[in-house]
Amino acid sequence: MPEEQDNRDSEKGLKKVLGLRDLVLLNIATVIGLSSLTQAAQFGWSSFPLWILAALFFLIPLGLAVADLNSRLPEEGGFYIWTKKAFGEWHGFVAAWSYWISNIVWFPTVLFTVVLSSLYIFGDQHLGLRDNFLFTGVLAMIILWTVIILNIYGLKLAKWIQNIGAISLWILFALLLVMAVIYVSRFGPAQDWTREAFIPDLGDFAVLPFFAAIAYSFGGFELSSVMSEEIRNPRKNIIRAIWVSGICIVVLYLIGTFSLLVAVPLGELNIVDGIAQTFHQIDKALGWPVLGSLGAILVTFGTIGLFGAWLSGSARLPFVIGLDNYLPPALGKLHPKYKSPHVSLILQGILVSILFIISIAGTEIQEAYSVLYDMSVILYFIPFLYLFAAFLWHKTRVQDGNKKNNGIKISKSVAWICACLGFSVIFLSIILAFMPSSAIENKTLFYIKIIGGTIILNGVGLLFYYKNRN
Repeated sequence: MPEEQDNRDSEKGLKKVLGLRDLVLLNIATVIGLSSLTQAAQFGWSSFPLWILAALFFLIPLGLAVADLNSRLPEEGGFYIWTKKAFGEWHGFVAAWSYWISNIVWFPTVLFTVVLSSLYIFGDQHLGLRDNFLFTGVLAMIILWTVIILNIYGLKLAKWIQNIGAISLWILFALLLVMAVIYVSRFGPAQDWTREAFIPDLGDFAVLPFFAAIAYSFGGFELSSVMSEEIRNPRKNIIRAIWVSGICIVVLYLIGTFSLLVAVPLGELNIVDGIAQTFHQIDKALGWPVLGSLGAILVTFGTIGLFGAWLSGSARLPFVIGLDNYLPPALGKLHPKYKSPHVSLILQGILVSILFIISIAGTEIQEAYSVLYDMSVILYFIPFLYLFAAFLWHKTRVQDGNKKNNGIKISKSVAWICACLGFSVIFLSIILAFMPSSAIENKTLFYIKIIGGTIILNGVGLLFYYKNRN
């Protein structure tokens, strides 16, 4: 396919508006989760070698798999198409549905993080508003539907949500590093950095779930490929963006972890809003209140960028499944003027609105949402199993006469190593997801929620599949 042809608008009617710069920023906004960073910091200085191991065991294999598959099949839907071509319609549907529904259940937690971080902009005297149902609900709905409306106007406008979010992350981490260095020079590190502190105790079982969580902090490269037909020259630009953004992401995670550890004592970091908390703590120590507010603004914009990126990408899955008629065909429609999957976007907005309201409602309803969230955990891992399996299937099949359809230039043995590493991390994550924490008293109920939830949530999707298959 000539490069000029790669730049033409999609046959589905989608407009190619994303370039290399947009993809690099999209990947940064998608992959870097600030809550993942605060979670990593809970393990102290020994999280540093674990970040490196996670990059080797998951980031690089995932990047190679996505780059290879996208260079073969740069089509809207990404891993939905790759899985469908390798294993058939049913498997493609299960991969896409699992990915989409797990994101829908996750979105309310991201919205809550945005709301909570924004409260730090005006100082900690307003943190009590986090328990105000009306304030939290109204602000979250404004953010959600602003992002939805901008996406309906098309990616040419909506891409700036994630672009500004990614730029905010760059500024945030640079500012964090400068503040952390100044803090250490004046007060010393909040956590001592001895050589022993940097060595994780691999014999400690607690390292395994922590490593799995860090590895999954690198998930997200697959999202840009879901929008392949809205990307200029996707065969080349997605690969380039993976390499550039991959290096940036590792560096930013390491800078962020360092900054948190030197400023906040071990055990005092809040997982949900730890970055904003760190800014607030440093600014109190240094007496620079403006920096605390600036940090909270950057955290808020960075998290909105994360939310916008995942919302945009996820909406493309019901769209392509709707085109195949396995979901209601209306989901496969484009806006007549803006050429965006507006029906799919509106559906996501309605579902996320309902789940968010449920998540902040009374205790009994909150428990219902918690159950739903637990039920969706395994669903998030299913698409990655399919992705690495499809990578191996396409790599080991008879090569196409057209070299462009044969993926990137890596040997089959390298492909096997990457797939095995990816599978190892995913299977470890699945096994750990089935292991209840010590805080859970009713272990039987926990297993029922995890196993039953996977069956029920996928079962709902399969009802649509079998109903519309013929």
